[in-house]
Amino acid sequence: GGGSAGCVVAARLSENPQNRVLLLESGGSPNPFSYVPLAAPFLQNNPATDWQHKTVPLHSSTLSKPLSWPRGKGLGGSSATNFMIYMRGNPRDFDEWENITGDSRWGYKNVEKYFKKMEDYHGRYEREFHGKNGPLRVEPVNYAPGLDNFLEAVKETGFSVRDLNVDQQEGFSPVEFTQKRGIRLSAYSAYIQPILDRPNLKILRYSHATKIHFDSNMKASGVSFVRKGQTMFAAAQKEVIVSSGTINSAQLLLLSGIGPAKHLRKLGIKPLVDLPVGRNLIDHVMTMVGPFSLNETSASFTPTKDISLKSLADFVISGTGPVTSPLGVISVGVTSTSSSTPEWPNLLHVISSVGSYDGLGATIDGMFGTADHFSKFIHSFVGFSTHYPLLALGKPKSKGFIELQDSNPFSKPIINPQYYSDKGNQDLQDMVEGYKMVVNLYENSNSLGSKLGARLIENPTCAKYGFKTRAYYECAIMTPTLTIFHPVGTCAIGKIGDPKAVLDSQLRVIGTNGLRVIDASVMPTITNANTNAPTIMIGELGADLIKNG
Repeated sequence: GGGSAGCVVAARLSENPQNRVLLLESGGSPNPFSYVPLAAPFLQNNPATDWQHKTVPLHSSTLSKPLSWPRGKGLGGSSATNFMIYMRGNPRDFDEWENITGDSRWGYKNVEKYFKKMEDYHGRYEREFHGKNGPLRVEPVNYAPGLDNFLEAVKETGFSVRDLNVDQQEGFSPVEFTQKRGIRLSAYSAYIQPILDRPNLKILRYSHATKIHFDSNMKASGVSFVRKGQTMFAAAQKEVIVSSGTINSAQLLLLSGIGPAKHLRKLGIKPLVDLPVGRNLIDHVMTMVGPFSLNETSASFTPTKDISLKSLADFVISGTGPVTSPLGVISVGVTSTSSSTPEWPNLLHVISSVGSYDGLGATIDGMFGTADHFSKFIHSFVGFSTHYPLLALGKPKSKGFIELQDSNPFSKPIINPQYYSDKGNQDLQDMVEGYKMVVNLYENSNSLGSKLGARLIENPTCAKYGFKTRAYYECAIMTPTLTIFHPVGTCAIGKIGDPKAVLDSQLRVIGTNGLRVIDASVMPTITNANTNAPTIMIGELGADLIKNG
């Protein structure tokens, strides 16, 4: 897999001319539109750029329908289709991994070195805390209508404006993107494109891995894959490295006989190693708060108003302006509920400053596969200046699972995230607290509430519960239940003997030789941050584990 971590691993291993690296990628090169940040919403759930995975029907959603789970298909993976938000996570997230694995290499003191190694930081904060010459350029948002008012409201509400990538605490920040002069910089652009002429790196596009093979000593001997309708085999002299992502890495291991023995036998697959592959599925469940109507049109980005020949010229000539903006994202934040602490926030906020134009509802429905829900909802206030705060559960207690539908490697796996299934219902309680906090920030601050007249728009589906009652908020959170596209955990690292562990702390599949997994699926717990930066870091650290033997 040539996704966010796979590109890193292929690039770093091929630095040694003695290594011969074959990179198998099921998709092709990045779609030309993927380089344009404004196009990000249209890359989700798109057959040309996306795997088009769906969950089972969600009982935690008022729609009770499957939810689309976009995952990037092609070189760069989801880093070529995502919203480019750069967040490391909380240092305590990584110290938690150190405790789970008993390996200090996963603690923040060590992984910080890898974040700095990969960064080429051109953001708004002190560069001494960031990397300066790495392959992954990080830039500040340059088009952000309404940002100044929002940050003033943040401070009025008692939160700080701070660098969330240095000792993360409660607070908000102008968003920072993986962009170079306003153009998307995916893991492919950062790591692979500059080294395409390396003679010891071979990339096979449109090559779908179907099975990992083992010899009598359970050493991974190679991989079967289908390319142009033909089944082929690649032998591995040293190691097979699976970097297919949280969904597809689990699927490939299961197809190869690595996973829960009972499940595999049921499908006629011979179990080779009984491990909890596909379990421990964790995701940032999300809701849209409101949106909020504003009385100032300049406080939000409306494509029908703001995209012009001048804005296209600004993008092409200087890499600035609204074309650099993925759906008007201006800020990110992390906050704590009563079940957490300010030092380790458990909620994630992404603020989208987008006006409600004709077509926005269809764009959102297209991303999430929500039929015409948002089209109908937004229709009644098309033309309004609005903000759409996205609220996600940063440290959820609920966990789901991935299973095979059958033994066909081209069948879609069964994805059941089991949102809001935790005992005690703490996840929903935390989301209600977060929802109320966002309403307070918008409506009761001088900068947004008084100056811009910010008002929560009522969701008609939930009106029967009484506007702004607890029951109303619970209904709004689940109307519908959404994802912010951060699934992790299905091939978790841990100590050998830990019933939750699929991998040891060196990313080696337990019970095998010469087989590792290096991608977001290895995370034993989720970071309270967008997960792309930690995934690229895992690629850097994983490559070093291989190099160092």
